[in-house]
Amino acid sequence: MSRQSTHSPTVAVAFCADQHMEAPLHVAMASLLRHLNPHSSAHFYLILTGWSERKIARLHQTLDATQHIYSLHLLSPDNLSIFDRFPDLHGSRATYYRLLLPELVDEPRLLYLDSDIQVNIDIAPLFALDMHSASTGFVIDGTVAQMLDRDFQIAVGRKNSDPSFNAGVLLFNLSAWHQQHCTETVFAFAKQYGEQLPNRDQSLLNALFANHCVVLDRHFNVTVKPSTHVAQTPRDAIIHYYGSPKPWDLGARWLHNFAPDWYSALRQTALPWLARAFWLDGNTWARLPRILNGYKAALVTRLRP
Repeated sequence: MSRQSTHSPTVAVAFCADQHMEAPLHVAMASLLRHLNPHSSAHFYLILTGWSERKIARLHQTLDATQHIYSLHLLSPDNLSIFDRFPDLHGSRATYYRLLLPELVDEPRLLYLDSDIQVNIDIAPLFALDMHSASTGFVIDGTVAQMLDRDFQIAVGRKNSDPSFNAGVLLFNLSAWHQQHCTETVFAFAKQYGEQLPNRDQSLLNALFANHCVVLDRHFNVTVKPSTHVAQTPRDAIIHYYGSPKPWDLGARWLHNFAPDWYSALRQTALPWLARAFWLDGNTWARLPRILNGYKAALVTRLRP
């Protein structure tokens, strides 16, 4: 059962995940609660597709075990089909669901997080940050010139020197979002470019918000690849497992430098052994051909003298 309080300051956090992201979501949410200020409570808002009541019950068990105050709200948007013509991401369109969140959540501020993360930092300071009139906040980590979808960004009017971000951590200032009619702007842009979007919704969000967002401290979105050195990475951070393979992909337990940390967190969840035996999941094998280039890059880096 959710633990609730009316006296503690709250953080509002959203995740969007399909049924194949059960284990990563357990790790992401439980690690967030374990590092959250003990005087804060968390309101979780979830858009989940393909999740059974049994899986929801297991998620509650994992969160209850942290002994931190939280509530869990399941959102059921009825217009997910609007994303059917958008390019998928490894067979899933759950990444686009974050675009619906501002119309579904009644909070002054909302933090959206990708499910492929591990939270090793208190996120409460983000909810005291002065965002002024900005509708969004992101960790800026580069420029348009460095982006994989540079040509698309230039085509929609941006410059090489403009800032860019990874959209896996997104802080919504919901009052400003609504005042500036951002939902209408987002879906007008999506209607025009939805079938292009080289980097899916990240292309859209960069195009619309990178030049005007609040810049978050880099510790709130530290992207790591399989070959990233653990010793050279901040420990008090949101660790974002960027690219492929992820720690839970086939064989990545012995290939990804951060896999020991992630599996240590996984063992603290309520997931039974069978749900942690990823090699028995048909989707894991179906995903493999789509991420072979990631394995090749990781192996080349590991074998390089």
